[in-house]
Amino acid sequence: MIKGFGILEMLIALSLGLGILTVIIAHSTESGKAAKKITGNQERLEAIFHTVDTIKSDLNKCGMRLQEARQFFNLSCFSSTAGTFKCEYGLADELLLENALCGQQTLKVDQNDFFKKDKVILIYNLAAGVWELNEIKDCLVGALVLKNALQNDFGRNSPVVVLKKVEYKYYPAQRTLKRKADKGNFQPLLEEVSDFYVTFFPEANSVLYRIEVNKKEQVRGYIFLLNLV
Repeated sequence: MIKGFGILEMLIALSLGLGILTVIIAHSTESGKAAKKITGNQERLEAIFHTVDTIKSDLNKCGMRLQEARQFFNLSCFSSTAGTFKCEYGLADELLLENALCGQQTLKVDQNDFFKKDKVILIYNLAAGVWELNEIKDCLVGALVLKNALQNDFGRNSPVVVLKKVEYKYYPAQRTLKRKADKGNFQPLLEEVSDFYVTFFPEANSVLYRIEVNKKEQVRGYIFLLNLV
């Protein structure tokens, strides 16, 4: 027994101490829950902002480096349904350094880091009124090896454009918006999505999209496809 304190006083002091400890533990638990909620909300907002930035970037590039070819050939750079959309644009372009004839499977071009194996390319010649799509089988120094033989003749200085295609698709059952690039698989872009739709206005070359998360946050975007004008 502590000198100067009776048994009753000691019990009261112990009881008060336990009560204070209980309050501290309870307060810490509530603070932890609040911190987790704040962190969760912040992560969700960051994911939404990242998704919006990615969509905006892809749509702003839609049709890039394809403006000239689209004036003369029937090239579709954008398509959509209610819950999906696809867009295509050029990553880089080079001119043929020498003529490429029908049946040939090599193209002489300057070396470019964007020209890689399995990439889809567009080759066209305005003067001859011909164009075709092909794929890169291999990259050599100053030349591209094609997967398929050329179907047309292409003169020197004909443009060769390496293409990139992206696709967005909403999976309602998984509540997930996914994105796919070229021949890759669909990868989750945003989760907890309760609604997503896209509307294309061809007369205005513009796209309206709407994303709803957890039936709470809503994001709408209206973007002009300037490269399709």
